[in-house]
Amino acid sequence: MTARSRCAVALVPLLLMPLAHGAERTSGSDAGSGNQTAGAAPARSASGEGGGVYHLLRRGQTLYSLSRVYGVSPGTLARVNGIKDPTRIPAGKRLFVPGATRILDLPSPAGPLLSWPIQGRVTSAFQSGRRTGHEGIDIDGVMGQEVRAAAAGKVIFAGDRQGYGETIVIDHGGGLSTLYAHTSRFLVDLDDVVEAGDPVAEVGRSGNARGAHLHFEVRREGRPVDPLPLLGGETAPARESR
Repeated sequence: MTARSRCAVALVPLLLMPLAHGAERTSGSDAGSGNQTAGAAPARSASGEGGGVYHLLRRGQTLYSLSRVYGVSPGTLARVNGIKDPTRIPAGKRLFVPGATRILDLPSPAGPLLSWPIQGRVTSAFQSGRRTGHEGIDIDGVMGQEVRAAAAGKVIFAGDRQGYGETIVIDHGGGLSTLYAHTSRFLVDLDDVVEAGDPVAEVGRSGNARGAHLHFEVRREGRPVDPLPLLGGETAPARESR
C-alpha cells in the first residue's frame, strides 16, 4: 500500500467518527472562536463545501423549530441528514445544518404553542369522557374559509373519517398532533410538510356536522387534550370580515 493510500484510508474513520459534545462547527476558520460550543471539534459537511454546524436536538425541539431558527427548509434538513420521517426524531440526535455559521439556541416559545386554525367563535368546548366526551373544540366558520396549520409538521392523514367527514391530521413531532374535521376541500396532500399558518383545507360541513364549522382536536401521544390552553386563550379571535 502506498503512502497516499494509507493516508486516504486513515481519513475515513475520522470523517465517520461519532460527533462529540452535541454540536460542532464546520468552518475551519472559526474553529476555537467564541461562537463555538465549548469542547466541540471542527467538522466538515457531507459535501465538503458550504460549511454548516451540527446541532444536538434536545427534548422538545423538532426539525421544524430547527428550520425556523436557522432559516433552512425542513425538506433540506431531512435530505442532508437522511431523515425519512421528520416527526420521529429522538432527542439527542445530532443534525447537520448546512450553511449555518454558528450554533444557535432554540428558545422555548414565548407565546402560545399553537396558532388558531381559523378565526371564529368557539361553539362547543372540549369535554373528556368516552361516552359523553367531545374530544376537541368546534369553531364557527363559513363555507370555503381557509383552515390553517396550527403549527409546523407533516400531514399524516388526509381523507374521509367516519363521523368527522373530510379530515386532515398533522403530526408536529414530540408526540403532538392536530386534527381538522368537517372540511370541504383539502389544500394539501398526504406526506406534505407544512409550516404554521399554511392553508391546509377549507371549512365545510362534511360528516356529522350541523352547519359549516371546524372541529379541531389536539392529541398528545394519541390522547386528546383541551386545545384552548395550547392556543393561548379561552376565546378565538373574531372572524375577519369577508
